[in-house]
Amino acid sequence: MNFLQLPIWKKIIKKKGTSNPEIIRFLRETSVFGKLKRRTLHEIARLVHVRQYSEGEEIFRQGEAGAGFYMVFDGKVAIRSVRDGVELDLAHLDQHSFFGELSLFSEERRTATAIAQEPSTLLGFFQPDLKEIIETKPKIGIEILLSLTGVVVERLQKTNQLLEKAYYKGKQKNA
Repeated sequence: MNFLQLPIWKKIIKKKGTSNPEIIRFLRETSVFGKLKRRTLHEIARLVHVRQYSEGEEIFRQGEAGAGFYMVFDGKVAIRSVRDGVELDLAHLDQHSFFGELSLFSEERRTATAIAQEPSTLLGFFQPDLKEIIETKPKIGIEILLSLTGVVVERLQKTNQLLEKAYYKGKQKNA
């Protein structure tokens, strides 16, 4: 089996050993992990995968199976969707942003493509890592799950608000 045939989480460079203080500081500054206990941050830092991407390199592609989520340690990432031949940039993300978090909960296909807009360093946190924490350290696993769930709920609420605004704006135009 060559490198390209390996599952996505086997292709990622993984930092082993003790927690890197720079990564812990970064995790503390992100909205998804910022409120977690120090011990939990150390555990996440021990498990995250660090990967460098070149400008224009795909991080993942729309339609691929999701395996985990990414945090932008340094650089910029575009999230792009193509439907019926129409290309749409959904987001432009920079340091401390994160994306792909739903794939921690589901093995559904990716709904968009993520592309590095400049040389970028990303931290990946993948389903097998989350499952390992849940099985070996359930209290830490629950803390992480609650934090991730809060982010998903917040993003869903914002999406619902946008849909409501678009709906009522369309109704007013048709009236």
